[in-house]
Amino acid sequence: MKIIEPSIKILSEVDANKIMRNIEICGRVCYKSENMVNEDSAKKFIKRIIASGHESVLEHEKLTIKFVCDRGVSHEIVRHRISSYSQESTIYCNYN
Repeated sequence: MKIIEPSIKILSEVDANKIMRNIEICGRVCYKSENMVNEDSAKKFIKRIIASGHESVLEHEKLTIKFVCDRGVSHEIVRHRISSYSQESTIYCNYN
């Protein structure tokens, strides 16, 4: 019997900084705070997101598409859980 040691191989290029920046940009859409993105903001933002329990934002480490559409249309899109969605919050966004 030949014993094979378990191992992993990441086949895709992984750039932690790009992933964190993308997660931040998508997460900030929920709070209408995209203007607060800067070179050093992603790590702090992600820590706050995790602490607040808003972990679904972390699912944006893959392909991300930003839709701008009517709220009713967005509700039709997000009700199907084939992807991860983050959308502007009518509770947390200040529209003033």
